[in-house]
Amino acid sequence: MTDTRCFHCTLPVSEPAVFFAEVEGTQQPMCCPGCKAVTEAIIAGGLENYYQHRTESANQVTDLNRRLQEELKIYDREEIQKDFVRPADPTPDHQNDRLTASLLIDGITCAACVWLLENHLEALDGVEQVSVNLSTHEAQITWCRSETALSTLLLEIHRIGYKAFPWRADQQEALLKKENRLFIRRLAVAGIGAMQVMMYAIALYAGAISEDMPEIYRDLIRIFSAIVATPVIFYSAAPFFKAAWRDIKIRHLGMDVPVSIAIGGAYLASLWATFFSNGEVYYDSVSMFTFFLLTGRYLELRARHATARAARALTNLLPPSCLKEVNGQYERVPVADLQPDDKVRILPGDAIPADGVLICGSTSVNESMLTGEYLPIEKQQGDTLLCSSINVDHPVEIKVTKVGEETRVASIIQLLQRAQQDKPAIAKLADKVAGWFVACVLLVAIFVYWGWSGIAPEDAFWITLSVLVVTCPCALSLATPAALTAATGYLHRMGLLVTRGHVLEGLQSIDHVIFDKTGTLTK
Repeated sequence: MTDTRCFHCTLPVSEPAVFFAEVEGTQQPMCCPGCKAVTEAIIAGGLENYYQHRTESANQVTDLNRRLQEELKIYDREEIQKDFVRPADPTPDHQNDRLTASLLIDGITCAACVWLLENHLEALDGVEQVSVNLSTHEAQITWCRSETALSTLLLEIHRIGYKAFPWRADQQEALLKKENRLFIRRLAVAGIGAMQVMMYAIALYAGAISEDMPEIYRDLIRIFSAIVATPVIFYSAAPFFKAAWRDIKIRHLGMDVPVSIAIGGAYLASLWATFFSNGEVYYDSVSMFTFFLLTGRYLELRARHATARAARALTNLLPPSCLKEVNGQYERVPVADLQPDDKVRILPGDAIPADGVLICGSTSVNESMLTGEYLPIEKQQGDTLLCSSINVDHPVEIKVTKVGEETRVASIIQLLQRAQQDKPAIAKLADKVAGWFVACVLLVAIFVYWGWSGIAPEDAFWITLSVLVVTCPCALSLATPAALTAATGYLHRMGLLVTRGHVLEGLQSIDHVIFDKTGTLTK
């Protein structure tokens, strides 16, 4: 019996297949009407390359019924959007209807998913820009609400097999923690494996020097080394192989290509030497190389997560509730329920829940998280109090002027996020140079193997692997984004907010600094 599988999600299709979709002139079997609709939507949008670029099968999609559409329409209401939608910069054609939504996308597994989401959504009417972050699964979508409703965008995301949710700091934190735990596990397996294999390698080296080790002991140590190194290769080094295969499929040469060739080649050659007693084994080198590469990438991951936490630290300053005046009495209500013109009572030590004007009392306020000024600032009636600043001295009453995404602290968070998403010219140059560098490395490796095959055939393979290892362009592809990310986060902790990534490139040429009259200078 033929095992027929769905072309979209690869699940088994009951015989005989009743659903088909035409892909590049061929009728492909589908398991359900949902997968058929998704495939037809992808083909209709001119995105059929998705099936060539993806590294994993898509999720199965069920019929999009009226209930789902009705559920998504709730996101068109302004009171729902206020937590994750903000106004975008106006253009001559669209003055007041450009919006940007922050969404978390569930179901992203590879770069092909990012490519599909961005291209599919940008092809819709009214959508101007889509940016999907593969690391955080966060999507920034800018669109014109006069042409397209947000529920339509969410529905389109569901149609191609993903789920979208309003961005929330706790959900993103959960994703980052999951990524961090997975990286630590891979790093631990590589580190423990490398240390254990090195112990066996020392015995092999000692035996080779003394020439007294019986072959049966040598072979036994090699087998133990292979057993220990195998989890390092297939688990810890798995991201390198997946990324290399993805790069090859989309005809892009990344640094993972030579790395994977070197790791895989050395491991397979060591297996050959182990079971056929012909040549040397390099399990220790492969394991240590994997461990060092993972260590570098983990440090880059920590730097990126630290910068993300800097933005979340501002969000965490916002109190969950506050004392709001209701019918002449102050009642504790969620901060999300505040509206402009509401009156709020702020007790000493409390964080201010929204931007507002002081209408009763006087106090001093700590605005260090917003302005960098560590000394409390005196506030009198009529003065402006900023959201997330801390009331220090006395109970006061304020009249709310701005809430949610319109507050000053929300603007600061948006600027920080924009700086993290911007890619400076130096980072783009590093990516471009790294691609050409990898191509040159592969060509050099081919010539090295060809040349040494005529000089010392028994050493040609190992010398070629050495070329691939020592020329790994880690500094080009990893150090540049890691340095930029770490610098942005460090400057933020020092009280300097970087609003554009290219600013860091120009710091070396600065000879004058101009401060506006409202700025605070401290020694």
